[in-house]
Amino acid sequence: MVQYKDAALALLASIVVGQATSIQTYSSTAFMIPNNRWKDSAIITRTRSNSRRYSAIPYDERSSSSDSLQEQDRGFSSAGLLNLPDDDDEIVDVLLAKKEERRVARQQSTRKPVYQVTLPIVVIRATVATTNENDVTATESSSAANGERLASLVAKGQDIAIANTVGMSLRQVYSGRRLSELALDVDTLRFQSFGGELQGRDVSEEKADESLGSLEVLQNSVLKLVKESFDGVVVSSVTRGGLAWQAGVRAGDVLAATSATIGSKLWPKSTLDGVRSAISSRKVISSSMDFEFRRLTVDKVEAESVQSFELSLARPIGINVEDTDDGYVTVTGISDKASEVVANNIRIGDRVLSVESSIGGQMWDVYNTDGLTSAVTTRMPGQPVRIRFERVETIDEEAVTARLPQPESAPSSKSTMTDAVDGFRRAGRVAAASEAPAAQAQQALPGFQSAAQKMLLSRSRDLLRTFIARNEVTKNLKVADRVIEAVVDSGAALDGRTLTLILAAYNMCNNADKTIATFEDVFGLAGDGSEKEVKRVHDGRLSADIAALNTFTISGLLRAHAVRGDYESALRVLAAMEGDAAMTMGGKPTRSWSGKGDPLNMLPDTRAYNIALAAAANRGTKDGLDAAISIFESMPNPSLSNPPLGKPAKNLVTFNTMINAYARFGHYEDALGVFKTLKESKLQPDRVTYTALIKTSIKSGNIEKALDILDDMKWASIKPDIVSYNTIIEALCNANRLFEAKDLINEMETAGLSPDSMTYGLLMKGLLRANKPGPCLTFFESACSDARTVALTENVQLYTTAISAAAALGDHERALDLVARMNQAGVRPNKKTLTALMGACISGRKYEAAAEIFSKIKNPDSHAISVGLQALCMSGNFDSAVELITDQRSGQKTLSGKQVMSGFNSLLQSALESGEYDIAREALTSLLQAGYIPSKFTFQAMAEGLNLHRDMPRTAALLKARQRSLPSEGTFDFLLFVLDSLEARKLAVNSEFYSSILVLGAELGGLEMRISSILTRSRKNSNQKEFKISSDPTDVVAESRLILWEELYKNYSTLKEDLSNGAQLPSIRVPASKQFGRVLAAENAVSYRGRVAARR
Repeated sequence: MVQYKDAALALLASIVVGQATSIQTYSSTAFMIPNNRWKDSAIITRTRSNSRRYSAIPYDERSSSSDSLQEQDRGFSSAGLLNLPDDDDEIVDVLLAKKEERRVARQQSTRKPVYQVTLPIVVIRATVATTNENDVTATESSSAANGERLASLVAKGQDIAIANTVGMSLRQVYSGRRLSELALDVDTLRFQSFGGELQGRDVSEEKADESLGSLEVLQNSVLKLVKESFDGVVVSSVTRGGLAWQAGVRAGDVLAATSATIGSKLWPKSTLDGVRSAISSRKVISSSMDFEFRRLTVDKVEAESVQSFELSLARPIGINVEDTDDGYVTVTGISDKASEVVANNIRIGDRVLSVESSIGGQMWDVYNTDGLTSAVTTRMPGQPVRIRFERVETIDEEAVTARLPQPESAPSSKSTMTDAVDGFRRAGRVAAASEAPAAQAQQALPGFQSAAQKMLLSRSRDLLRTFIARNEVTKNLKVADRVIEAVVDSGAALDGRTLTLILAAYNMCNNADKTIATFEDVFGLAGDGSEKEVKRVHDGRLSADIAALNTFTISGLLRAHAVRGDYESALRVLAAMEGDAAMTMGGKPTRSWSGKGDPLNMLPDTRAYNIALAAAANRGTKDGLDAAISIFESMPNPSLSNPPLGKPAKNLVTFNTMINAYARFGHYEDALGVFKTLKESKLQPDRVTYTALIKTSIKSGNIEKALDILDDMKWASIKPDIVSYNTIIEALCNANRLFEAKDLINEMETAGLSPDSMTYGLLMKGLLRANKPGPCLTFFESACSDARTVALTENVQLYTTAISAAAALGDHERALDLVARMNQAGVRPNKKTLTALMGACISGRKYEAAAEIFSKIKNPDSHAISVGLQALCMSGNFDSAVELITDQRSGQKTLSGKQVMSGFNSLLQSALESGEYDIAREALTSLLQAGYIPSKFTFQAMAEGLNLHRDMPRTAALLKARQRSLPSEGTFDFLLFVLDSLEARKLAVNSEFYSSILVLGAELGGLEMRISSILTRSRKNSNQKEFKISSDPTDVVAESRLILWEELYKNYSTLKEDLSNGAQLPSIRVPASKQFGRVLAAENAVSYRGRVAARR
């Protein structure tokens, strides 16, 4: 490629022979005319193709130089060319020069892996006249006299030619990193060999940064960064100083796409023929073309996370901007009086990309502060204007990443974090070996991070974002733990972004304790804002830079307190952020955190106060509600006149949180007052606001008011969502107003809102609560058979409710079938599902199957233990039942007191039905020793287990029938044991149970009836003793022996004489009740027969 030198010589020849109107061909190689006008038009073309990066000069600003440019178009004069102006004297508009300088600076400062440039593809050529040999001889003799000047002109011509060509060649890369033999010259669209590509060019590294026209060629070190399987196009060489070089293109960059023939869309390219065809067809339509490249670097890659966002702002906006050296309009300051929207969304360093036009609503690109000021000042004060911003966050991934061993296949989700931590450690060892001298020199510098440490933090953030986005609660805790472990091992200091993600992962797992402990371990500050000393788990090895203590990380700490409902700690943290050390909350003084963190991002904002408000609301107590009211009232209402240094103003989240706090207690009037205040401010209520009001009215028991609020919501042009409808449907189902709930679902479907799985679950639970298990199952099966709703039924809650309905019907086979269908649908049963299945098996008298299901439940809850205990008792597995109920009595407080009593009742009844009197005795003894008092259901369970009767048979035939089915031996002994155990604790016996004992004695006759007769006398004597008042205080009752009832029954023949000698018997305490007539009838039957027997 010697065309640049040929072009310069052709220009020189035309000067010497005095041809001012045309330049004839000097050689067969084509060349470019160094035309300043063409240069300007090339800049304008690039500007139009990418207006955000490069701006053009308006045409009226270029008219002043049009005459001189036209004069240059006509041809070249010898005087004009010999007196070419210097660079400083070029007739270029000042604004264009400044803009071009900023454009180049912007390109050089931006090194993104993927970038786009616009290059000219139409080359203006001129015809060079042919000269005869005499003219050439004259020219050569004349040029010999002016050698030095001619050499200067040749160099100037080369520079002009280079600056007006693309200067880029492309080569094909095949699989296995094999390069094509021919390269495509983008300027000429000709294929050339490697020798032709380098002909006459300087490729020495010494002139890489200073020699204009030298060539940068593709290096093997860069080619190795391409994957083995890559098949595409790369830049094989770039001319330094050419248009491609000025645009930032470098040898080794991968060409990813080029402009389409028509339009601005980019089409991917992977072959040289495709690129050549695209350029050839494009130049017919346009003089420029967009190229998209992907940068391959050896040393370092700076990956930028770019986020664009738009804000609608009104004057005065309250931000300071200036033109920076990288060519952007950048935010350099935010006023204290800026609106909340500006303060919460804009940061220093954000770039202004475009602003809304005053007419038409189009977005116009912003290139300097003057243009932004002009666009904003055309608005009236208070009139909104849309502005688009860009935020860039740089993530450094050092060269050590390329040296890490890469797995051949993607790791499984189970080993992702383990592999990542191992990779971090390997990276640390590799980087330590290569950076040991630098690390030793800078080890004492505070906040210094090595390459491996920076890479560790970057990869940690990526990993945490991935698992948080997946909402994998069970894995987030492990991921955060492993990240902390890797950070401690590497000795890196956490930055604010990484620590915020770690705390967010713990909070997502509802592990508030872990969040608080991590915060204390990192900063050495008490997580509750007090002055207490904290224990640093890692002994100070887990640390962070000073800027990491900011509103974002502290907000993560506040969320942990909100999860726990610890509003006192939340308020102390707010006071610590504000530097208020004089505040005392809950008897604990506050420690000021002023000077401990980022001084520019330390004061609590509205979000921090909202979290503290939520912490008080989540407490669920009267004190928590009072604290929430105090926080809410301390925040000013939203207005433009708020003091800039005061507490942050309320926003919509503040009002919604307060309404929800009132909803917990059913304070509808107070919630309505907050709603009115919200409407009086500049804020507008949303769905969350109305739904909170609906919850408040339902909590207060006013469903009709909730329906009215739903109508008001529609009138306010706010479309209710599924949460709003489900809230009211749940209330209607709980109130057994199923038909109204069904009508509301029809209304929801008419409004274009389909029911979800929760809607179906609410209706099914309502039918089951209304004792309609059959319709509940029918409703579920109809949803399963409909293709539109079958996906909604694949839900563990719906299947559990359906199994509970089958249990209510006693259809255990259908319940087992539902579980099989669950497994086929990929729905995994949970504890409640297995508990419902146990209930279905118990209803179907499949007690062994129910006990087996209970054995498969890991960590059962109280309801599962209660049903499982019933299954164990009914299956005859009394040893496991006694062990289970004993564990609950000895300290494992999974069951409530009512559930423990129910378990004892089941154990007593099942043991007595099986004739296991020893187990029944042990169960009753354990119940009384645990401090429980037998209830009516306990006596009823024992009576049913022994098949006792409360009344005497009215006919002789019924009496004979009962005598044929009398209880087994040991029944009467157990009943007397119950009486002795109750008297030991001075407890009363149930009147119906006492009557059943007497009736059994009468049916058995003999000694049992005689003991029953003595029971009646003891009961009467006990009542008389209770009301007897001694007239002589000196009377002393002589102590005598106490004979228990069971002892008297077993040794009556030897102890009856002791009774005549004054021996005492236990008292029988029978409280008066409506059934006392049955007691007297039973006593009369025993006493009458007793007298007849005495006569005989």
